[in-house]
Amino acid sequence: MKIAILGSTPIALETALRFHLHGAALTWYEDAENFFNFTSQGLNPDAYISDVGLGVLKELNLSYEASEFSWANWKSHYAKPLTDYLKAYQEVKSDEVVSITKRFLAPGEVITGRSRFLDLFRLIYKVNPKDFIEEQRESNPETYERMTEEMLKSLANTIEMFQDYDLILDMRSDLFKASASASGRALGESRASDKVSYGLEALEFSKTLRPGPDFREIGLVGSDSLSAEILLSMEDWIREKHSRLFIVTTEEEPFNNFLAVADSKTRSKLEKLFQDIDHEFELEVDSFTKKLREWQELDDFVQVKIPRPAEPIPRLNYFSGHNVSAIDELIDRKRMFMTLEKPEFRDGKKHPENNHLDLKTIGVDHILVGHTKKNLEVLTLDHNEAGFFALIPTRPNVEGGWSKDLAQLEGIEDEIFKLFSPASSH
Repeated sequence: MKIAILGSTPIALETALRFHLHGAALTWYEDAENFFNFTSQGLNPDAYISDVGLGVLKELNLSYEASEFSWANWKSHYAKPLTDYLKAYQEVKSDEVVSITKRFLAPGEVITGRSRFLDLFRLIYKVNPKDFIEEQRESNPETYERMTEEMLKSLANTIEMFQDYDLILDMRSDLFKASASASGRALGESRASDKVSYGLEALEFSKTLRPGPDFREIGLVGSDSLSAEILLSMEDWIREKHSRLFIVTTEEEPFNNFLAVADSKTRSKLEKLFQDIDHEFELEVDSFTKKLREWQELDDFVQVKIPRPAEPIPRLNYFSGHNVSAIDELIDRKRMFMTLEKPEFRDGKKHPENNHLDLKTIGVDHILVGHTKKNLEVLTLDHNEAGFFALIPTRPNVEGGWSKDLAQLEGIEDEIFKLFSPASSH
């Protein structure tokens, strides 16, 4: 059987190893996605490894040892040697996948008396022309010598090529860019500037964020595992007294769902951050209450000369149960503005004082969007297509994620073996 495996996640590596050892001819399409920016979690030393991988390393006279888990050690001593091993026997590509279709069948088309599995999958991908030319120079020098200068110039643009497969195993994560609106699109979002970051890009940006006058107020959209990772990555920025973060989420109790499944180390860090910020705000409220009482006790003619104490604003400001309806940028390009709405069927249990207005607009220096999605734009297939298998890898800061992924992969293996058993008819 000829298989295409999509994704650069740890479970994609595991999938490629297993099906190589099963004797399949496979092409592994790696891409730019990765989990390596997830660093809040306290993973076990044996995270993202398997008996299969360790067995291959042993045959190569290599070993992987870890008293504690680190991405750098895992990449250098586990993932890289296994990927190099696969490259010696199978195709491993970094090319972008453009589309996955059936070779001849239209979506929903039925073959009388036969399964759609009869037709192969066609995968179209982009090829970097420079890499292609170098490949020809090394693998087929005679052909390279016959290439004219005009032909080389014609290869200056990206080339699209295709291969056909019996099976597609989609192991890509769900960390692709999605709208700031949970419903799918916010008004004006297509004009969003470099002051809006999405998904993994938002996580990378949060790691570079430092306190300063250019970034006093930030908007964070979402409260799932990626948003939690973003929040912890910008902890130093949040703890600076002039910083303020607006958290906008459809969840009625922000981060409640994530905390229920979070890795223990991530959960502890997040809960401590919330407790520290809440305690700090309580102290500010107590101080404000004392100053206000003292001000109110002053004579009227003295009050006129002394400003009323300013009421403190929490540095973690929640708009729970809300949607982002619009994103706007003023002509001076200094601030971004989010318009927020809360439907009647959702409650905003965190900071309910923000629920009163039907519409509210907040201005921030940058927006970090935690909403993500699975990249389904490349797929044009029938629903529940025979031979197409998808697994969304569990994010690293979720408890027991690797074990869950391995169990799902074993289930996919079982289903694939059924397709190729003698009793099957296609």
